[in-house]
Amino acid sequence: MQLSLAFPNASTARNNRVMSTPPDQDERDKKEAAQKLRNKALRLLTTREHSREELLRKLAQAKARRARQDAQTAAPAKDEIERVVDDLAAQGWQSDDRYAEAIVRRLTGQASRRYIEDKMAQAGIKKDVAKAAMESLEQDEMEVATALWTRRFGEAPADDKERQRQIRFLLSRGFHLGDAFKIVPKAPPPPKPAVDERESSFSRQPRSSFGRSRPWGRKNDRDPSDE
Repeated sequence: MQLSLAFPNASTARNNRVMSTPPDQDERDKKEAAQKLRNKALRLLTTREHSREELLRKLAQAKARRARQDAQTAAPAKDEIERVVDDLAAQGWQSDDRYAEAIVRRLTGQASRRYIEDKMAQAGIKKDVAKAAMESLEQDEMEVATALWTRRFGEAPADDKERQRQIRFLLSRGFHLGDAFKIVPKAPPPPKPAVDERESSFSRQPRSSFGRSRPWGRKNDRDPSDE
């Protein structure tokens, strides 16, 4: 028998090690991965409120980074991330209701109702939760837009280009174009160019007809005295 046959190849040894991993070790690995996800979620929630969709997205990104750092460690599945977030919501750590209320408080007086609703939709807040949070919002859109423009600019634009920039700012906060045109003043007309008084007075003088009425003014005319 050849000596090489007495030793298993590298792939067989590696497969044997994987197959020999006890089930309780796999369970401990899963619990450790879930605990890491929970700790990550708690760190995020202690900084500020997060919506469910936002928290799921950030945990998925953290899972992907961890998988790249350690390719041999199995990354937790998506349903495991959802279980972690559901558990945090059940314990009161995460709440879409509180998140929606926080958005309304932060943007009140800073943007239009449409802008605030769009922000909640982007965060994955359900319509009924967003509607309940918007019930506490009481603001007049024109008053808010005018106050916002006053704080940001406070004076009429110097030219049409600057006026367009100010209008775009109000549009970026969700206000209507018609309201923006009413709020932003028109730019003053450009000043007329200065005219030299001497040149102006000279231009008003009647032009002389000398040279046009002379009988000898034309080239072919001859003086009669020469004949």
